[in-house]
Amino acid sequence: MYEKILGIDLGDRRIGLALSDGLGLLAHPMVTLPWMGIEALIKELNQIIDRESVRKLVVGVPFTMKGTHSAKTEQVKNIIEELRQQLEVEIIEMDERLTTKMAEKVFQSLGKKPSKNRDKIDQLAAVFILQSYLDQIQLLQKGE
Repeated sequence: MYEKILGIDLGDRRIGLALSDGLGLLAHPMVTLPWMGIEALIKELNQIIDRESVRKLVVGVPFTMKGTHSAKTEQVKNIIEELRQQLEVEIIEMDERLTTKMAEKVFQSLGKKPSKNRDKIDQLAAVFILQSYLDQIQLLQKGE
């Protein structure tokens, strides 16, 4: 049996969440939470972890296009460190460059305005982050 994994796209105003299936193959959009501070985020994540039997979090880290750190990178890494101290699950950091742009392009290709679908875009960005991780795990398992 595989563990469920929660993908997280941390934003300044919203947090997009995605959840893997029980086999650890596919990421599905879950919910978008409003940013209400670290304490509220930890409380909400604990509830999701318990309810969904989540064993691992994959959190997107916003590196610059050159792969370096920015002020936003440091802000997200500080949140991740707080999550590591407060949550009893493994936390994986994943490069999230361009995931929001990719999600916006999906909505544009469907004829929908990204500005009117921010909640769903954040969820889709979390799906891209989590699916990237799941795909890497699958490739590593096939190589064994």
